[in-house]
Formats: sequence, structure tokens, C-alpha cells
Amino acid sequence: MRISKWMIGLMVLSVIGTGLLYPSLPDYVPSHWNISGEIDDYQPKLFVFFTVLLPFLVYMLMVFLPKIDPKRDAYQKHQKAYQAAATILSLFLIFIHWITVTAALGYPMDVGLMVRLGVAVLFVVLGNYLVQVRQNYFFGIKTPWTLANEQVWKKTHRMGGYVFVLLGILTGITAFFNNQAAFFIMFGGLIFGTAAIFVYSYIIYKKIAG
Repeated sequence: MRISKWMIGLMVLSVIGTGLLYPSLPDYVPSHWNISGEIDDYQPKLFVFFTVLLPFLVYMLMVFLPKIDPKRDAYQKHQKAYQAAATILSLFLIFIHWITVTAALGYPMDVGLMVRLGVAVLFVVLGNYLVQVRQNYFFGIKTPWTLANEQVWKKTHRMGGYVFVLLGILTGITAFFNNQAAFFIMFGGLIFGTAAIFVYSYIIYKKIAG
């Protein structure tokens, strides 16, 4: 995967912005919200340096993983999808970091709404690129059956793409619901969608490979 200069630049700006705001942060910053959207855990304010550096760590891990994947040639075939996944995941983590900083500074916001909208975009983007992903050991829907048969891998990822997009749309819609209702609908959909992909992978394998 090519390292994106603009992505690295954005992460650097995020770190600089965090450093400038650090003296204004309270001694303890929010680190977790419950399903009602209320803060239920705090960490010392040094925690913001973990959240601001996490996107960089995840991004560089995704740069490194293809180099040790026995199926590293696959990444040349799905380079666009892999680059998009690394970018959207890093942007999502930066988004979450700044939600934490903004909440710590005392600005009012509906954290549940913001996070669910972010998750919705994440799912839709990943879903649109899943069909491009070729068989490998680190990226994609890895079940015993997708790893055993390339045709099963392709069919499962095509189906998985639809599921992720639908989950993204569902999450986006529920973002405007009551926090608790939205939480149960979102995670219920995620559990059902994951189970459906897993079962579909097995059924297709049995049909193709016997």
C-alpha cells in the first residue's frame, strides 16, 4: 500500500492541534459513553495522546501487513480497496479522537448521534469496496471456507458488501432515534448481518466444494 502524504499530513495536524489544546483540557477526559450517550468513564488527560496517535499506528500497521502476508500478491489486485479501507478507518479514528477532545472541553454534543453517523459512513464505504478484495490472510471476510476456496471468497465478499452497506444505512437511520433503541437496533443488525455472512459462506462452500 502506498503511504498517502495527505493522510499523514492530516494526522500530523491532528497531533499539533491536540498539543495546542492540551493545556486547556481538564485533568480527566471522557473515555467511554454508555448506550444512553452519557459519559461513564474518564481517563487522565494524557489519554488524548493515545487516541490521537492511534490512527497513525493503525495506518502504519495496514502498510506493514501486506509485506508479511503469504498472499501478498493479492494486494496488487485490490490496492484501491485496501487504500480506501485504510483511509476511512484512519479518518474514523481521528473523528472519534476529536469527539473526545470536544467533549472534554465541555462543548455540548450528542456523542451517540455523531458516533453512529461515523459508523454508518464507515460501513457504507467498506461495503462498497468489499467486492474488490482478493483472497488474503489479513484483510476481508476470513472464514474457514473463504480461505479454503477462492470462489467462495468472491461470492461471500459480494454478499458481504451488500450486508455492510445495508448495515451502514440502518445505522445512519437509527442515528436519529433514542440512544438506547438505536444501540439495540444497530448491534442487533450487526450480529444478524455477521451471522448471515458466516452461514452464507458455509452454504456456498458446501455447494461448490461438496
